[in-house]
Amino acid sequence: MKILITGGPTNEPIDEIMKITNMSTGGMALSLGRLFLDADYDVVLVLNNSVRAMEEERLRIVRIETADELLSAIKREAESDDIDAIIHASAVGDYKSDFSFLMEDMADEIFKNINNVKSADDILKILTDPKCKVDDSTKISSYQKNLTVKFTLTPKIIKDLRFLFPKSLLVGCKLLDDVSKGELFDVATALCNKNDMDYILANDLTDLKNGHNQRYLINKDGFTEMVLSDYEEIYQLINDKLEHRGK
Repeated sequence: MKILITGGPTNEPIDEIMKITNMSTGGMALSLGRLFLDADYDVVLVLNNSVRAMEEERLRIVRIETADELLSAIKREAESDDIDAIIHASAVGDYKSDFSFLMEDMADEIFKNINNVKSADDILKILTDPKCKVDDSTKISSYQKNLTVKFTLTPKIIKDLRFLFPKSLLVGCKLLDDVSKGELFDVATALCNKNDMDYILANDLTDLKNGHNQRYLINKDGFTEMVLSDYEEIYQLINDKLEHRGK
């Protein structure tokens, strides 16, 4: 059987040097990849360039940097139509840089156009598409104390998985921070239903910081009452579901 696992952060450039990232290490993807390799699966790991991975037979590594590159890589893998399961464990950043500007330049541009401002929408048009954008095709000067970055949304990759892999077992992940278990389960259940996933592995960053690595297994009906305490249990769950599908 063949499994595709995404892992690690996405990195979104601000200029040629700076980037927006997160603290994901890709450890989950690497650990699960090892377990599936040991079980004779063909494994495809789609990983950020920052994640170090092993070189193994039956393992193919696809490298990406940004969320857009991750989505493109997943779409290419979908063309083969031979993937039995997808574990989407990448920590995809919610935002990417749209453009940068200096606050003094923005203030000057708004002031010069003040006679044309009739409403808040007129100011918003300047803020969202100003003429004073900083050139971010090279390194932005490190002496700009009022440098400001305008963010925009990255693609929501999970929403495309069922369309791309209609027959595959789909497992996603949801991480919240310092919420009640009820809220965690509700959010993960909504995510599962909205994106037609088979399962969501839900956990809380506060629990992780306190050394509790368990993940709560969610399906479209809610919390399944299964708590997966390590990667071996996640592997076993997915392997069992795939074997059951094959019967």
